[in-house]
Amino acid sequence: MKNKGKIAGKNRSSAFIIIFLLAACGLRYIGSVGPRYYRLTEPEKKIFLGMRGIDSLVAFRYLDLKSSADRAVLYDSIWSSRDEDRKKFEERIDFAYREYGRYEPLLDDRIPVYAQYGVPADRAIYTPQKLQISAAKEAVKPAEIWTYKKEGREFDFIKIGRAYRLIARTEFGERVQVPFLAEDSTAVAPTGASSGDLDFNPSFGRFRQEMNLTRLEIYTDLELSDTTGCSFVRNVQVYDNMTDRRVEESSRPLRPGGGEKGLFYDEVNVWLKPGLYRVVYEIFDRKNGRRGHKEFPVDLVEYAEGAKEISDLVPAFLIDRGFTAEKFRKPAGRLIPLTRRTMPVNRPFYFYHEVYNLEMRDSLHQLRTSYEVYNKDKMKKEIIDIMIQDEVGKGDIAYLAMKYHPMDLPPGHYIIIARDTDMLNGKERSALFEFELTGK
Repeated sequence: MKNKGKIAGKNRSSAFIIIFLLAACGLRYIGSVGPRYYRLTEPEKKIFLGMRGIDSLVAFRYLDLKSSADRAVLYDSIWSSRDEDRKKFEERIDFAYREYGRYEPLLDDRIPVYAQYGVPADRAIYTPQKLQISAAKEAVKPAEIWTYKKEGREFDFIKIGRAYRLIARTEFGERVQVPFLAEDSTAVAPTGASSGDLDFNPSFGRFRQEMNLTRLEIYTDLELSDTTGCSFVRNVQVYDNMTDRRVEESSRPLRPGGGEKGLFYDEVNVWLKPGLYRVVYEIFDRKNGRRGHKEFPVDLVEYAEGAKEISDLVPAFLIDRGFTAEKFRKPAGRLIPLTRRTMPVNRPFYFYHEVYNLEMRDSLHQLRTSYEVYNKDKMKKEIIDIMIQDEVGKGDIAYLAMKYHPMDLPPGHYIIIARDTDMLNGKERSALFEFELTGK
């Protein structure tokens, strides 16, 4: 399967608060660093700007030195016995300063990033353009996204004034270690009563497993500050809403893996016939005697007889080709789910969904997906963002993943709609997800 995604156009409501804060920070930065920076020679300016990407502490030591001779001694000591690295660094800063430093080099974050990583594997440049289908009057700021595939890093820049400021950086690939809850076959179930004060966040996604059998994926995350001696038990019970009869039950011991502290992710799958259900989800903290309890309804009626031809649109913290645990593996790659519908502004995140019963030609399907973003707060049909993804793959099922860059979207409530058009017969399916961006 080969996915090719591109952003077809961007139109967004203005983000005056964010832009103002970024501009104010830039003015303060110039005010504190500017007098020292502007007394440097042209070659020294390039060295300082580039060193900010390599080692910011050394860069400011270099800036604070009173004479060019002292700066030369420090610079030579940095590259002692590393002639090839020095040559590469100087080639990079020469290019970056020439290419990105024509207007406000002190504020342009592309220079230190280029000095550290060099030419990006992919440099996506977005310029403001108005969509004919949008009623918006204000366009998005010019932006760039730099992707370094080998290093597993991506940088989002937005043009503020005459410089491009770094507003988000993300990592992906094998080097990204994700804390998770691993099933532990050596542990035993807890005994005795537990207090109900363990907080966690559940969410779920609904997928067609086969005709008249639905895969209910239940996602949770759990914040842990210290995993020493920690162990848990996950208990899932599913009840038929019509009869209140328990139809599924699963109890598994869990232990933290992949990290010593942080947000730990978990996923458990339950296979159910189409119908209406009530899910009881519990986590027991064996170490501290705590218990968390959540209940939520699940509607799988639409999946009867293959009538539902698209899954839920599931948000994710990460979708890539790395590996954390088998439970997170999808045809599109490793999927670490987001259980919360609230995300910080600027930070990119992912979406995943599946499309069923596609028309085929020579055993291949052809699908076009548009991801449309709406501002829910304005309560009007105004597309403020749209991405187009073309996909050709084997079989009659498509497994689709997309990374979304909020860029300068201001805090607020939004709706993203995935519209999938079968290019062989024109049939369209759609799924949506609501989310909130906050200033935190």
